Amino acid sequence: MSFIGNLIREMERSTAGSEETSRRVMELCGAVGCANALFFGDESLTPRIIAEKTGVKPLAAYYEQHRADSAAALGLETRVVGAFELPETEGGWEFVWLNCGAEPDGIPLRLERLYGSLKKGAVAVYRTLCWLIDPSPDTRSYVEHRFGRPVPLDAVLRYAKEQRFKIRDFYIAPKTDWTNGFYRPMSELVKKYEGAADNEIAAGIGEINKEMYMFDLHSEEYSYVYYILEK
Repeated sequence: MSFIGNLIREMERSTAGSEETSRRVMELCGAVGCANALFFGDESLTPRIIAEKTGVKPLAAYYEQHRADSAAALGLETRVVGAFELPETEGGWEFVWLNCGAEPDGIPLRLERLYGSLKKGAVAVYRTLCWLIDPSPDTRSYVEHRFGRPVPLDAVLRYAKEQRFKIRDFYIAPKTDWTNGFYRPMSELVKKYEGAADNEIAAGIGEINKEMYMFDLHSEEYSYVYYILEK
């Protein structure tokens, strides 16, 4: 695993986010009455907020075993899943929170599978990385190299409608989700490696500094967007 990959393993989350955003998105979901719930992501705070707000402890699904282990240690029911895999439940899920990144060719497929996993009337939160405005050429080049290819915010709304979802609302993750929720804790971890006589570490620190620099310059152009959908 790369230096950056190992560093992210030490963090509470592997992508930008915050407790404030999770709570705000749950507020935008309105009163959610459900008998079951599913969370898919990279941290364990949001599933606990879902349980707090709905009274139902969600199944928490992760790509990575160590994140599932951390969530299980907090009392959550967990499962490790593969790409595009959504755990099934008899009769369909009544609430789903799906944290994803950039998936330019996969958004329609992801939404199709999400729709099929839900019970009629269910609410779903779908997060993906989006262009908020037309990006500058240097931003597009860097972000596509680093994260994949985001799509415009309104394109996801169109895809969701094509899958017959009702759009309740959406929420754009604020800059602080990146600066305070991701880059600050990463910078604190980097300090213990600064000055190390290792080319891989030096290159990794350089990449991290470049990413933070690019975000500081172009943060108005891209962010995670949380779409609140209803079947």
